[in-house]
Amino acid sequence: MSAKFYTLLTEIGAAKLASAAALGVPLKITHMAVGDGGGVLPTPSEQQTALVAEKRRAALNMLYIDPQNSSQIIAEQVIPETEGGWWIREVGLFDETGALIAVGNCPESYKPQLTEGSGRTQTVRMVLITSSTDNITLKIDPAVVLATRKYVDDKALELKVYVDDLMAKHLAAVDPHTQYAPKVSPSFTGTPRAPTPAAGNNSSQIANTAFVQAAIAALVASSPAALDTLNELAAALGNDPNFATTVMNALAGKQPLDTTLTHLSGKDNAGILQYLGLKDALLKGDGRFLAGTFVSDAIDRTSIGARAATGCQFMRAHQAPDAPDQVSFWQIITLSEVISPTTVVDVLAVSGNNVLFGHGTGAGITSWRQVAMLEGGAFTGGISAPNMRGDTLVTVGDGTGGMAKGDVDGAGFNGNNLNIKSWNGIGFQNSEDLAIRAYISTRLGVIAAAENLQAGNAIFNKNGDVYGDIWGTGSGPGWLSAYIAGRPLRQYITMVGVYQNDKTKPFMLHDDGSGVFLATTDMLSGYVQSIRFGAVEHGNVYRSPGFADQLGYVITGVENGDSNETPDRIQRRLLQLKVNGQWYTVGA
Repeated sequence: MSAKFYTLLTEIGAAKLASAAALGVPLKITHMAVGDGGGVLPTPSEQQTALVAEKRRAALNMLYIDPQNSSQIIAEQVIPETEGGWWIREVGLFDETGALIAVGNCPESYKPQLTEGSGRTQTVRMVLITSSTDNITLKIDPAVVLATRKYVDDKALELKVYVDDLMAKHLAAVDPHTQYAPKVSPSFTGTPRAPTPAAGNNSSQIANTAFVQAAIAALVASSPAALDTLNELAAALGNDPNFATTVMNALAGKQPLDTTLTHLSGKDNAGILQYLGLKDALLKGDGRFLAGTFVSDAIDRTSIGARAATGCQFMRAHQAPDAPDQVSFWQIITLSEVISPTTVVDVLAVSGNNVLFGHGTGAGITSWRQVAMLEGGAFTGGISAPNMRGDTLVTVGDGTGGMAKGDVDGAGFNGNNLNIKSWNGIGFQNSEDLAIRAYISTRLGVIAAAENLQAGNAIFNKNGDVYGDIWGTGSGPGWLSAYIAGRPLRQYITMVGVYQNDKTKPFMLHDDGSGVFLATTDMLSGYVQSIRFGAVEHGNVYRSPGFADQLGYVITGVENGDSNETPDRIQRRLLQLKVNGQWYTVGA
């Protein structure tokens, strides 16, 4: 009885295998495909270049020489449970170029898909018999395919044997760790490291540099007190290496002890001051210093004078009735270096820690100005600020509003060079009747006016009327209502078409009698809303009847794998239209 299920080399596969043997370039088998044979069990043919009805093609999971027969090559592919929904009746092996090398049939087996309610992982195996396995590259891509259970078990066994062999050799070796220094007389390279022993350790433990440094530091810290004394002396002398020379130079500039009183005896106060290098000043019994140069003995002897700065003169404590409601003021500076200044600036301390500044001449102060405190000070008269810079807000009232420099050099909703800030809104009040007739809501973005809004010649009246040059006739702003009233009605929606409940009435009527009409539901339901293709169907042409003529199908692909004069396979799809929400097949 002849075999019903078998595998054979195709003509292409036989030619490539012979070429591999002749040229010494191994044939690389990389993929396996399965198919349903077009619904019937196919008969493998050497002339085949493709499966009859291929359903799945993927990389091989295993490709190896049969350990029981060295002339047999076994190829395996694992189909996961997520794929299926078709029968498996034919199997093919392909090389890296996509050429069919071997083809075979197999007992019919349905591969279910997990979504059908029953899924399984299925392994398909092909056995290829060849005279020389050296002509075929046994290589798969582990990053693409899944490993079979047997493959994993075999590899695990190989790994265990390999590890056991390595461990046995390791245990039997006299010195299995040749990369490490021996325990006896080791010789280190690089920078060996060792743990730092505890302070005071007195054992055979290795002492590293950190331990030695700590021991030296402890020795210095516990030395006799003499070391500390010498250290203090050196620090006090500034660690000067030429200390003797420095001391002798300093002593040479000192006053001789046996001649000091001789130099000072017999000198008056001015002479003593001159000998000591001091300026002329008089000391009174009440503890005040008196100026050496003055204008009036009655006045200036109660002050300190020092006219050193060019263009100004610090003056005296002045007794005069010039200050309002005060008995004295204190003159601090004059604007020119003269004996009798004509212009002075005086300062006066008054009650409440306030300070008054006065400006006038030597004959008297003509005006007084008060310096306000940082908190609670009140200004009178006009206050001007010629320039205000920085980002600090100039607050108004309770601090919820004010002005601040913006963050951009422009004007817009995203930034300005000057911002007027308010937590709610800004009102514009009339000073006569105190009425607010315009305001800006900074919170809502509303600009409101009690009467009209005007921009150039354009006016928006509070009753809704709009005026502007665009509505005018060239003689000033025109009224929008009048402009609309003058337009031809045929350009606008007719009243009949809008309001009358009659589907035959047009929305727009043209002069020639044509119009735009309402599209009814019945009219819209007949329109084609969309077009699509159905699922692809495959058919063989080579040595196969192909597809018969059938309405609704269009040919979408023709394949010729070996590029000869006869196509191998064709694909077709149903052409479908969507009408009124429902899909229909053309011609059905």
